Amino acid sequence: MFKNNVQGFSFLPLSPSRIDTVFFGFDSNDVENLLRLVNGLPTEQKIVIRETPKNKQSGNIRFLFTFLDLIVRGGIFRMDTKPKEALNMLISERFTFQNTEINPSTLPSSYSKWCSATHEGNYDDVRKDISKALGIS
Repeated sequence: MFKNNVQGFSFLPLSPSRIDTVFFGFDSNDVENLLRLVNGLPTEQKIVIRETPKNKQSGNIRFLFTFLDLIVRGGIFRMDTKPKEALNMLISERFTFQNTEINPSTLPSSYSKWCSATHEGNYDDVRKDISKALGIS
């Protein structure tokens, strides 16, 4: 039975001992809240994404999209409108960039750019690094 009911998404199981906390910059609260998320439970705090993009903004939304694409059952690549709205809500409610709120108005355009770049293979290396850091194949 897959865990569900987090904005309609179900997640792949993750093993806390296999998550590379240094790669993600996760502290113990982030890991605990990530495990709560993938198990369909409410998080106690937002999960902090500390990966910093080249443009020096507070966080890297495309990194987060790639991360979610790997842990959401079926991925998030090229979703229809309703699932995208649920994705935006999931991101806004469950994640933060170095404790800075994620601007929901930037999510649709960032998602479109991420889909195009992913289709072109631009995130293949990031995908491999994230998969390895999560301990998934």
